[in-house]
Amino acid sequence: MSYITGVIERLRDLTKNIKEYEIILEDRVEPEPGQFAMLWIPRVGEIPLSFADAEDNIVKFIVARVGRVTGYMHERLMAGDRVFIRGPLGRGFTWAPSGRALLVAGGYGLAPLYFLAKNLRIAGCSVKALLGFKSDDDIFYREEFARLGEVEISVEHGSSGYHGTVLDLFRSVIRGRSYDVVYVCGKEELNLAVMRECLRAGLPVEASFERRIKCGAGICGSCSIEPLGLRVCRDGPILDGRMIAPMLEADED
Repeated sequence: MSYITGVIERLRDLTKNIKEYEIILEDRVEPEPGQFAMLWIPRVGEIPLSFADAEDNIVKFIVARVGRVTGYMHERLMAGDRVFIRGPLGRGFTWAPSGRALLVAGGYGLAPLYFLAKNLRIAGCSVKALLGFKSDDDIFYREEFARLGEVEISVEHGSSGYHGTVLDLFRSVIRGRSYDVVYVCGKEELNLAVMRECLRAGLPVEASFERRIKCGAGICGSCSIEPLGLRVCRDGPILDGRMIAPMLEADED
């Protein structure tokens, strides 16, 4: 798959360590929510990023400063600079044309869920989003999600919304409520915990998993989920709860 040239149209500081990049591509791409792209900066490196939005030839990525490439992006890239992407890659979310969807996001894991929420609303689904953050200063995209449906915020340290983790909030919200499907994206512990509870309740669930992706084509095996042998870049990053069930059952033994 060849690279597509993109020009950064706009940057937005979302928090101290998270930025939104709006990029105009020379060719149109049509990703599904949950799919990702490999973003390459010559002489710096290449990283996987989930699409936070895409319309015509304009895409958005939410980038947290966590390593060398993302650090370079935060410090050096400006509007007008060029980047290169290949994609869309991987397997996206699936959804029914109607129903009630509950979205559970941990921190910048909300990126693919925002793109999903937009598409769910277009499809006629009712959307509720649970967004979890460490502190009040880490909150972002609350207004964007509020335009699409109901939103609840959790913080572990602060005064906004629910005081606790987003997993705690999920457990309180799901109790006695009726939803048709749950989508989750965050750290793997969050994904697995939400999937475990949904499977016990017989509730369909999909999660976006993160691994160290290098090739993006299922060849190198660096993103493998063992002992299942699933490769995040090819079989995911969106995995159905039934695909993960054997790993959850093993954890309980």
